Amino acid sequence: DFADQVRRAIFTFVHIPDRLASTDVPKVMREVDQAVLMTALGAALAGDLAGVAEYLLDNMSRRMSDALREEIGEMGRIKPKEGEEAMTQVVNTIRRLQASGEITLIQPGNGDEEDE
Repeated sequence: DFADQVRRAIFTFVHIPDRLASTDVPKVMREVDQAVLMTALGAALAGDLAGVAEYLLDNMSRRMSDALREEIGEMGRIKPKEGEEAMTQVVNTIRRLQASGEITLIQPGNGDEEDE
C-alpha cells in the first residue's frame, strides 16, 4: 500500500508523456470534461508544460486536436489556479482509469509500455 501511495504521489501532469501510452490518450481525453480539458491544455500551453499539452494534442484525432487548439486560442488568459485545478482533474481521470484497469501506466524507469 505504501509503495502504491508513493508511486501515485509522484504522478503529476508533467509525468503524462513518460507514463501514459500514446494509445491511451484518446481514451483519457474522452473521459475528461471538454471545458476542463481546454482549461488544462490552455494553461499548459501558456506555461512551462507546453510539451505535455503537445503530447496530448498530438496523440488524439487531428480533427479534435485542431478544434481544441482553436477553442483554446479563443479562451484568453487562464488563471493559474484554474489551470492547476484542471490539470489535477486530468491526472485524477488517468488515475481512475488505471485503478479500473482500463489503462496501465508505464512505470518509471521501465522503457516498455505495459498497456494491454
